[in-house]
Amino acid sequence: MSPIKSKMSANSASTGRLPKIKGINEVGRYAIGVQWIDGHDSIFPLESLRRRCPCNECGGEVAGVIAPDHQRLMQLSRLGESGMYLGWADGHETLYTTGQLREICRCAYCAGEPEKPITGG
Repeated sequence: MSPIKSKMSANSASTGRLPKIKGINEVGRYAIGVQWIDGHDSIFPLESLRRRCPCNECGGEVAGVIAPDHQRLMQLSRLGESGMYLGWADGHETLYTTGQLREICRCAYCAGEPEKPITGG
């Protein structure tokens, strides 16, 4: 698996602690929800997870159209507090570390727009 350059917050990097997963769940048919021990919540569309797959084959940058069967999830597994495994319908496999997941989180807070949360709360 090829590493993705880290854009983790200075707070996480300075303490040397990686974010830890509290729980994961499917959100409808098209997304994965991750609840973090620090109280943060992330929702990752399946297409985004596949497009940013950090394996050697994909390299974190899948361009162009992704076929629907390549976006369909067959297996979702939490790897303790430190990662997540995704098994895709086309046989591809993806492993994400917690650092990689937090790096690609596009919630309002992570995108720099905390005044515009999608939850309204």
